[in-house]
Amino acid sequence: MFGFGKTIRDPLADVRSAERWLASFPLSDPLAIHGDVLTELGRAAEPAARRAPQRLEAIYFVDAQCNGLRRALTAQYIEHATRSSKIEHQLWSALFDLTQAFLVTYYAFAREVSSHAQSAKWQQLLPELLCRQIVHMALDAKIRLYRYEQWIPAKWAELHGLFSLALSRQMERQPIMRVTGSGATTIEHEFLFALLLQLMNAGNMTARHLEWVAGELDEWCAPLRLSLEPSSVTSFYVDLGARDGLKRRTPAPLEGRVLFLDTRPLHSVLMQNVVMIEQKIRAQPLSERTPKRTEQLTLLTKLASQVDPEFKPFARRGERMAAAGTVDAIVGFAKISGYLREEDLAPVASVESGKSFGGTMELAVFGRIRNETDRRVELARRRFAAFAAPGGPWEVKDMSQTGFRLLAPMSVASMVTLGTLAAIRPHGQTPWALGIVRRIKRMTADRAEIGLQVIANTLIGVDLVEQRKSHDADYSVDGEATTINGRMFHGLFLALKKRDTEPAVQSLVVPAAEYQPAKRLKLMTSKSVNPIRFGRLLEQQPDWVWATVEPLDLGAPVPTIIPEEVPPAAANE
Repeated sequence: MFGFGKTIRDPLADVRSAERWLASFPLSDPLAIHGDVLTELGRAAEPAARRAPQRLEAIYFVDAQCNGLRRALTAQYIEHATRSSKIEHQLWSALFDLTQAFLVTYYAFAREVSSHAQSAKWQQLLPELLCRQIVHMALDAKIRLYRYEQWIPAKWAELHGLFSLALSRQMERQPIMRVTGSGATTIEHEFLFALLLQLMNAGNMTARHLEWVAGELDEWCAPLRLSLEPSSVTSFYVDLGARDGLKRRTPAPLEGRVLFLDTRPLHSVLMQNVVMIEQKIRAQPLSERTPKRTEQLTLLTKLASQVDPEFKPFARRGERMAAAGTVDAIVGFAKISGYLREEDLAPVASVESGKSFGGTMELAVFGRIRNETDRRVELARRRFAAFAAPGGPWEVKDMSQTGFRLLAPMSVASMVTLGTLAAIRPHGQTPWALGIVRRIKRMTADRAEIGLQVIANTLIGVDLVEQRKSHDADYSVDGEATTINGRMFHGLFLALKKRDTEPAVQSLVVPAAEYQPAKRLKLMTSKSVNPIRFGRLLEQQPDWVWATVEPLDLGAPVPTIIPEEVPPAAANE
């Protein structure tokens, strides 16, 4: 690949060889080193490979130097992963493969250390080896959380086994210089980092949020220590003999190898940050940084609730109720708007008996049109299949006034991220509801739990035509010489009625590039054309914007949503 980098016969022979090898790669291209590092680590982990203390020190050096590569890949993932699934997969795989390569290599050297129990040279490398294994397990957890994937029990057992070994050798608090030029760390500190990173994530953090929390968590964890005695009745604990992470203590007695964690220092730091941000927002409400501060405030409030030793759950806007059944689902703004607009423009029509020769003959001979219902059902099923989420219907776990908790097939969950739009329709019912994905947790290899906030219980697909001022009196629209028609694009016209006695709140979802405050549009359905303009911005995501609508003519209301009738049998397909 790089000729000048191939003169080094064994790049991992010792630290000096590794230093020369890494220096041979171009600094401007961090990805150039990725493939070669994986190759050399693979050779070092082979069963027949020669392993010596000098080679392990060289791998420690390469590991430290790869921090820049990890940061570059992570920055690219956060910036570009939403562009396409292919880009997301390539970047995620690069991060994941790098961490797995170091873990596999360290496990091979761990077996070597255990077979040289009498060698002082090998044994003095053990603390840093355990520390780096735990660090990479935390990286593994973070990278999996980018895709909302939870650890399987075996991964927890693996982490607890490493820390148990450190406890048995009494090296869990021994200072370790993992990165040259930075402060010392300990095995206990890195173990707590891995535990708290997963405790704080409830399935509602994006990759950008996760990376910010991981960057701050190292400092937040500094005063924390594990202890044999609990600090309070509801303190957190970890059972080193179990296969899960930190759990909140209950009145039931505890058994096993249990260690307790006092999270009050961490909770105090988070609440201090919450107060500081609230003060900044109040002092500068119109600042351009206010939206970002508001987002950060929401995140910190959730984190503080997760680690609060005195458990204070958020008050729910609606109580959850157990539910059963399945729902049809369409995922993504483009597919939802395309399907609903097609339904509005060309609904599945019934054949009018007696209006055609075939219909008249069937009616005369059989007394009915034999397969009309089946035909309509099949047409509706085919149309829905072209837009439906892959993997089939979703299972309903519970519901509330504001949303649903659903189990979705992994084939669709792998494409869903926080902020994705999803339209759902219970079997046997015709109206669609529109929701925003607020929480994701991968529960098993083929199922994921999705928390959906409902923002509309009635919606239709519409066409929107941009209205622009004309500089030429010859151009007119509806007799007016002040505007001309611009581009046409699809949108979703929504109505949400929280209670039957309240009026419906109407709003509009459009592509992100189409939103401009007070922009004038014509909202077109198969039954009406209404001039409107954008009102207040409600939410913005990379591919869509949700905003209120206002009638352009104050005397004319915005249209009322009346969904098209669909055969009940078609809804059940």
